[in-house]
Amino acid sequence: MKLKIFCSVLIFGFSLTFAKEPNRPECIAPAQPGGGFDLTCKLIQVGMLKANIISTPMRVTYMPGGVGVVAYNTMVNNRSKDGNVVVAFSSGTLLNIATGKHGKYNENNVKWLTSAGVDYGMIAVKSDSPYKNLEDLINALHKDPNSISIGAGGSIGGQDWMQTALLAKTINIDVKKIRYVAFEGGGDALTSLLGNHIDVISAGIA
Repeated sequence: MKLKIFCSVLIFGFSLTFAKEPNRPECIAPAQPGGGFDLTCKLIQVGMLKANIISTPMRVTYMPGGVGVVAYNTMVNNRSKDGNVVVAFSSGTLLNIATGKHGKYNENNVKWLTSAGVDYGMIAVKSDSPYKNLEDLINALHKDPNSISIGAGGSIGGQDWMQTALLAKTINIDVKKIRYVAFEGGGDALTSLLGNHIDVISAGIA
């Protein structure tokens, strides 16, 4: 449905010139395993290994909470001088910062390093769902928008929610009438879909 940037990294103690190899390279994924943050860290690991910036695999640490708020604030508070760590972020992180959800911290407390990739958005259901195609889903939404739960990683206003909002706008439905369920990350949303806790997932296809 749309192209979105999701693979991005912010940096704390690394020198941007990488004068010395980190001795314990680590990437913080601000969610549970399996979502976009997890993939971002793994992409960064591959890129840094290929560029000979690191010679050993980068450890991935999962730190869910507040759609990135816990990881961001923990790093600024406790590891701002740590030259071994980078943190994955998304446009949802930027939204949380802009709306003050990080408390006293803002975009100036970190160094923004790079965008590492892009991903196409998707709307998906389980293989045994009654909705066999997008037209079936649209017809059901027109009949009763609140009868269908759409889950995604990130808060209202983030890229996955925006994807749902764009769909609603396209088919002339008030997005506020759709039952949107926010998760810490795409991995959590997918697990919930497979467990029949939500009907639809709005996420990145990767």
